[in-house]
Amino acid sequence: MVFLEKKKLKGHTYWYASERGLVDGKIKRTWQEYLGTTETIIECIRKSKELPHIKIKSFQYGKTAALISISDELNFIDIVNKHTNKKQIEGLTIGQYLLLNIIGRCDGTLSENAMQKWFDKSSMSILWKFPHKLTCQNFLKHYKYIDHETSKKIEDDLCKVLIEKGITPKILFLDETNWFNYIKKGEELAQNGNNKQYRNHMKQICMGLAVSEDNIPFMHEVYKGNKHDAKIFPELIDALTDRLTNLKITTEEMILVFDKGNNSEINIKDVMSKMHIVASAKHSHTEELLYVPLEDYKYLYTNSKGHEIYGYRKKYELFGEDFTTVVLYNGASYKKQKKGCEGSKAKIWEKLEDLKRRLGSNRGKERDKSSVEREFNDIIYKDFRSVFGHKVGEIPEGKKKPSLEIWIEKEVEELRYAGFGKTIFFTDMHIWHSEKIAKTYNQKYLVEDDFKLLNDVLLVPVGPINHHKDFNIRAHIFLCIIGMIFYRYLAWKCKFLGLSIRRLVEELGGIRLALVQGKTGGKVDLVVEEMDAKQARLFSLLDLGKFMGK
Repeated sequence: MVFLEKKKLKGHTYWYASERGLVDGKIKRTWQEYLGTTETIIECIRKSKELPHIKIKSFQYGKTAALISISDELNFIDIVNKHTNKKQIEGLTIGQYLLLNIIGRCDGTLSENAMQKWFDKSSMSILWKFPHKLTCQNFLKHYKYIDHETSKKIEDDLCKVLIEKGITPKILFLDETNWFNYIKKGEELAQNGNNKQYRNHMKQICMGLAVSEDNIPFMHEVYKGNKHDAKIFPELIDALTDRLTNLKITTEEMILVFDKGNNSEINIKDVMSKMHIVASAKHSHTEELLYVPLEDYKYLYTNSKGHEIYGYRKKYELFGEDFTTVVLYNGASYKKQKKGCEGSKAKIWEKLEDLKRRLGSNRGKERDKSSVEREFNDIIYKDFRSVFGHKVGEIPEGKKKPSLEIWIEKEVEELRYAGFGKTIFFTDMHIWHSEKIAKTYNQKYLVEDDFKLLNDVLLVPVGPINHHKDFNIRAHIFLCIIGMIFYRYLAWKCKFLGLSIRRLVEELGGIRLALVQGKTGGKVDLVVEEMDAKQARLFSLLDLGKFMGK
């Protein structure tokens, strides 16, 4: 319970709010807040009566207004309307419908069915007025206007605007990802495949994404869930080349960064016929480089975690071409990988020894060779199957279980240890120094960050994909990518503030709009609630006040 306490000091009276509680069997003061002198309290009461407004309702405003501002700056609505041919009728244009979908999705609305409910509770209901309901059917009707070719034209024009703003890519990072879904019976896109969230029993949708060094998406392609990354890679390169040509960017000067999952002689030659490359190689393709003594490595740089990075550089033939190859060594990664490997190996040995013990006993039910093989394979982790050798013997006379012999493949294990802490990069940019090659490849986290963004429920989530028709799936992912472009361009504009994209969105989300009315009734006004310094700076930088007068 809160008490009001009065204290006198040198003839003056001071008031405090305090709480008391039982501490170690005694009543003690547990909390105290200074309220002021009697005169100060009376003055506060008088001023509160003079306040001109009372709040009726408040809304999240900053994030919504920022996305509208970015849409206006990139001319998104006009670009969409230019490439679609809906008749002029009362209500929203296609561009406005799509923008509503993007803003709603970025505000946590995960289905078209929930859009009207979100709209009614959001600041959009104050900023935009139109005569009809936001039904799921209305959204799906507008999806039909953005087929595959139309979405490409819209992305082309958005990318042109980004280039006009000063974001011209010189390096592009290409990677693939996928999303599982709950589609039981879909069309061609939803297929079973090697799912990155380990949901191989569920159907999935795949996507390739190219991101610039400024972390701005410049191309995306949706494809079937059962297509392997390396198989779809040539199609992604063709789509990327078309996009760059439409943007009047010379592909011969472009550098493409991609991971080893796309490596093949055909893919490497295909990319190099169009642009330069920086890529990584599998250890199995560069075994001799793993055995180079650490004395031959040179210090390159210290990474953000304070770990010293060393490199060994050599011209090396890969996929029928001579590349500048850099082997990077990180001592901290070596220790971590070695510790993890030895821990996993010890667990496997323990389980294998238990299996041998049970096979050596005549107790329990009979076992055949195939059941032992299955149990052995269940015990061995997938990436350890080449390390452990074994032989299941025949069932000895008088026994009811086969024997099991286990050993370590020494050469395979030695190769594994030789590769700990090492990453191998190769490039045709022979004039680059080793540090630049390594750091350029390691920037691939940019596209991986975008995949995280597309999986983040609080930002621009792709999943869950609830659509069954391929057309709607492509439209849905297209809108999520546009939302990501908005966020990334927003972050680029505000980069001097030094905020992560999540922190930036949190600060914007804290900017709220209130409907207020005078104590005696009358006109209802829009007022921005109190902001901190960062929020005020964002409000001014993005000119968010301009929408309040509409």
